[in-house]
Amino acid sequence: MHHRNALQAIARHPIFWIALCAAALTPGARAETDAIAGSFEAVVDGNKVALSSLRSRYAVDIDGDIANVKLTQEFENPFDQPLNATYLFPLNRQAAVHTMIMHVGDEVIRAEIQEIRKAKQTFSKAKKAGKAAALLEQHRPNMFTQRVANLMPGMPIQVEIHYTQLVPQLDGAYELVVPMVVGPRYQPAGAGVAPDVPAASGANPTFGQWELEALPPYPATAGVDLPSSAVAERVSMTLTLETPVPLQQVHSGSHPLATKVISPTRRTLSFAQGRVLDNRDFILRYTTAAAEPSAGLLTHWQADEGGYFSLLIEPPAQVSDDTALPREMVFLLDCSGSMGGTPINASKAFMAHALQGLRASDTFRIIRFSDVATEFSASPLPATAENIQRGLNYSSSLYGSGGTVMSSGIKQALGTPAQPGVVRNVIFLTDGYIGNEIEVLKLVNGLIGDARLYAFGVGAGVNRYLLSELGRTGRGFTRYFDPTASDESVDAVVRELANKLQSPVLTNLQLDWGDLPVTNVVPAQLPDLYHGNSIRVTGRFSKPARGHVTVTGRSRGRQAAMTTATALTDTSPRPGIRRIWARSTIAEHMHAFITPPALRPDRTGDDILKAIVTDLGLTYRLATRWTAFVAVSQKVYNANPAASQNAQVALPKVAGVSQLAYGKPAMTGHGAPEPGLWLGFVTALATLGWWRRRQLSP
Repeated sequence: MHHRNALQAIARHPIFWIALCAAALTPGARAETDAIAGSFEAVVDGNKVALSSLRSRYAVDIDGDIANVKLTQEFENPFDQPLNATYLFPLNRQAAVHTMIMHVGDEVIRAEIQEIRKAKQTFSKAKKAGKAAALLEQHRPNMFTQRVANLMPGMPIQVEIHYTQLVPQLDGAYELVVPMVVGPRYQPAGAGVAPDVPAASGANPTFGQWELEALPPYPATAGVDLPSSAVAERVSMTLTLETPVPLQQVHSGSHPLATKVISPTRRTLSFAQGRVLDNRDFILRYTTAAAEPSAGLLTHWQADEGGYFSLLIEPPAQVSDDTALPREMVFLLDCSGSMGGTPINASKAFMAHALQGLRASDTFRIIRFSDVATEFSASPLPATAENIQRGLNYSSSLYGSGGTVMSSGIKQALGTPAQPGVVRNVIFLTDGYIGNEIEVLKLVNGLIGDARLYAFGVGAGVNRYLLSELGRTGRGFTRYFDPTASDESVDAVVRELANKLQSPVLTNLQLDWGDLPVTNVVPAQLPDLYHGNSIRVTGRFSKPARGHVTVTGRSRGRQAAMTTATALTDTSPRPGIRRIWARSTIAEHMHAFITPPALRPDRTGDDILKAIVTDLGLTYRLATRWTAFVAVSQKVYNANPAASQNAQVALPKVAGVSQLAYGKPAMTGHGAPEPGLWLGFVTALATLGWWRRRQLSP
């Protein structure tokens, strides 16, 4: 206690913080840069790294609730010698990436889809031959790498990426998400590497580490490795929105927009600033005047293949809450280094609303985790006023530091069975910044039992793939909120999200297609349906037909059913539905990878799943874990390809994320400060000692 009081007294002196800041700004940083022709050459961990420059343009066309996106990436070489550039970037986890086109000089090359090993061989051969080439690989469903070979001085290479996605309905509005920033990842010790990366494990064998991606060399990050000027406002967007019925509200909470009203059903939008820094995801929400969904059933007919459809399922009117079972509410809070500051404060605001919204029949637990998990109480506490206040005091004292060993928190939350007659709900607040997603999802799958897990993403650029899969695997739902928004906005969002935990649920959903000629429906097992949620079911049909589809389920112990007239037609072609079915089918098989083989309905082996996904990717021309797009020029542009320098495209730091979440020196897995910070403490204490001696000297 005496030591704590002494440290607190030291920390109260202004001279301590002045000295500490001075020590932190001394030479010896992780990376330094020199300006070269408008770009940068960086020294990262003692290695010189060339940085190519990039401009990105998004052209988004939304028709109802289908978005077609063209992303144009323009790579430039600011040096006097050729470069081979690498760019790590995100895409929507549900994106069906179906086309890539490369522009170099007077050549326009449409990329081929190939099995991943063949694509890499094609790219490597072109690179050695001095030809311009581009290779698009998927590392995770929401994480891609673009490689560009033989990028010549003064000759930019443009790469167009085309993808299609559905715009889901959430809480009464359509919500489009365009990911723009790659967040850091924490790789726990012994957790292996990210999918399809053959390099040695990126995890520290003893402690684990923070990194951008298990793909050395790690991308340099402006604001962490480099000055912020290394990444300027380099992203622009044009968006066209058209709906069958008049639009009511169109709003982005992430970016100010310039909006032009073309008609009641059509608008065009762009960033109000023209170009923006890509340090947060773009989110657009819009509502229409229709009382009912205007695109409940979408179809596409292709003469040589047959039909494809997409059906929207929404919950019925809310059922009375009177028959609700007692609940054990388990609040699982990520308190790792990446959650420090703004994100953890938003989590505390959520906890304030959620705890005060507990029912008298509820019990609750609070678990925090970083490197290890610890729990507020030894057993679930009754939701009395006194216990709720204790819980509020505890959660308000939490802070972010250390690594993200997510498995420790999940085991703590789900490792013991719930009491008989009690429904266990796990409310998980995290940014999802981990590298071992598959390991964590398999753990949840094995432990979830009859519990439900609700994933709440906290951040401006969170790991949406992991969070969405947590909600799906946990048979709950996933929501997101940006803690860098205004305090009033954050408060309104967290209050709304906390209230959603009180909504009734429709469980055990089943679909009866009657006599309709429907096959290959995904998802095969429907998730639970919550108020404010909707489910898209996609499938195929062999011929045009009319009939009825019936959705059955249980709500608060009562049987519920909804019957809808359905017309599977061969008119109004929508090729995006074909791609969306293929992408959803791929996602269904990839979901099996996070399911232990013994729990898979047909016990399909990994090799068979890989073969199915590869075949779907090649047949429907989609980027997957095992298929990639590769484009190669006809001309030779580089007469001496062996002399080319490898270059990265620098990435921005995610808005609101602590610098502790970036890089090995920033924070080791056991939560200790980096050596430079220890030096800062020593320098600060020495300076304080010198100052105190001066005060005491005559």
